Amino acid sequence: MLGRIQRGQFPGDGKLPSEKELSQSFGVSRPIVREALRRLREDGLIQSRQGAGSFVVGAEEPPRPANGAQGIQTISDVRRIYQFRIALEGEVAYAAALNRNEVLLAAVKKELDAIDQAIRTGKIGVQQDSDFHTAIARATQNQYFEAALAAVRPHLDYVIDLARSFSVLHSAGHLAMVQREHAAVYEAIRDGDAVKAREAMQAHIRNAQERVFDGIHL
Repeated sequence: MLGRIQRGQFPGDGKLPSEKELSQSFGVSRPIVREALRRLREDGLIQSRQGAGSFVVGAEEPPRPANGAQGIQTISDVRRIYQFRIALEGEVAYAAALNRNEVLLAAVKKELDAIDQAIRTGKIGVQQDSDFHTAIARATQNQYFEAALAAVRPHLDYVIDLARSFSVLHSAGHLAMVQREHAAVYEAIRDGDAVKAREAMQAHIRNAQERVFDGIHL
């Protein structure tokens, strides 16, 4: 439903289909539809009108992927991005642990600290998070890893922005948990433990995926 709202299939100020119709459309039970509607209401994306049903809030242009992320059309596409990141960035972290030098490692630490600073000033830190992953790719000293991550960066930034639609991502506890995962990746790279770095990065991205899709059944 979120994807359809963003693509304009459920336009601003428009009435959503009934629970029964949504249940049939998505092939899920009505309790699941009601839970999805509750989440959308809590995030301010829809509102209920007594006796009239649920309506999409506002008539603003729905969020669209950035120019480099035009291929994102469905929730399944978002899942595929995470699948790609798990495969790619796990190996990036592995190579970074093997090939980093003191200068490149310091650059990774600088970006890790930048995320801390963003959190302290009340920001989500999307740019800083993305820069952290870029610094790790640079630490591999392999330009092909760096180029591959740069190619997917618009998609990465888009899914992070999409995740911010969910109110749970605005909690201090959530941000602290994510930062602990970042720190685990950095520490494994710092220690030159390539296997641990790969595992930490893959766990971080899997956890990110689970946080986005927690409780959503499509």
